[in-house]
Amino acid sequence: MALIILISNFSNEYEKILTVLGITAASFVYSQGRIIVNNYSKYDFHGFLITTNSTTGCYPRAGNSGAIVIPAECHMGNGLALVYEGYRDQFISSLYPTTNWEVTVNPLTSSIMAWDDVNLAPVSTIATTTKWYATKFDMTEPGTNISVQDFHTNLNIANPCSPGIMDYYVTPSGNNSAEMFTIGSITYLQLF
Repeated sequence: MALIILISNFSNEYEKILTVLGITAASFVYSQGRIIVNNYSKYDFHGFLITTNSTTGCYPRAGNSGAIVIPAECHMGNGLALVYEGYRDQFISSLYPTTNWEVTVNPLTSSIMAWDDVNLAPVSTIATTTKWYATKFDMTEPGTNISVQDFHTNLNIANPCSPGIMDYYVTPSGNNSAEMFTIGSITYLQLF
């Protein structure tokens, strides 16, 4: 209601249009963004991708409810990277779609939501207040569930919701590593 009154107070249509566009743009400033997972390693990724709102008590949070599997050597260079544009749109556009998301709206309330749930739409509160920030994964021998020794970890981009967890990992042997970082609105998870 206050928004309608604010906009109606402007004298011409040009001011009204600019105000609406500005408010719309501002609503997407903290939107989820895109995540790209590049698996350059010779192992399969079995893992979870997690979002959170790090500005208001770390809620809501969301993550895939079942492990995502990204085969070895699947990355942007060969067109086989995991790319998620959001909770809903990833189901149609990604090579590795997630059917269900586990959404936690507060410390006591968690639920499983299907990818097409209205609460996960690009303009929903969950999508517009969360960002990709963490992963937990286990690398396995290709085509199996046999874990690769020491190539499993939790990573997150620095934020107050997960202090102490690193954004970079190197296996004790030094043969493999993983890193998570953001450039603009794109979050990257790289596995080597």
